[in-house]
Amino acid sequence: MKNNKGITLIIVIMTVVLLTILMGLAITSSIDTFNKSKFISFETNIKLIQKKVDIALEERIDYKTLGHPLNEEQKAKLATIIANDNNNMISTEDPSAETLRYFSSNDINEDFELSDIRGEFVINFANREVISLDGAEKNNVMYYTI
Repeated sequence: MKNNKGITLIIVIMTVVLLTILMGLAITSSIDTFNKSKFISFETNIKLIQKKVDIALEERIDYKTLGHPLNEEQKAKLATIIANDNNNMISTEDPSAETLRYFSSNDINEDFELSDIRGEFVINFANREVISLDGAEKNNVMYYTI
């Protein structure tokens, strides 16, 4: 007589393979969702800062009282970003322009009353352009503005 008690080795292996495939799909989906949420956060932050810049200019606030002038390191980083802008999204051409101001996370919080925004930004008050010095990646393309 044959003893039919217990689980065969083949069923255990099939179960482990199936669970491995499901975990792989779940992890891939989670990574995609995380990357999408990072870009959406980047996009939202740029839009919020843009609105605050518009309000400040409409209220005729002197932009020279906001943020800081760009130092040489920030100008060099901005020049690199502008040079590598293959999509022609950035309209600022001169990283030494007088209308450019640098903003850290603290400056954004103090000057525009926007908390929870992380990163470094350059704002061109001549054309109201907000440029992130950190950028965000979407579909293997780096974005620094929207």
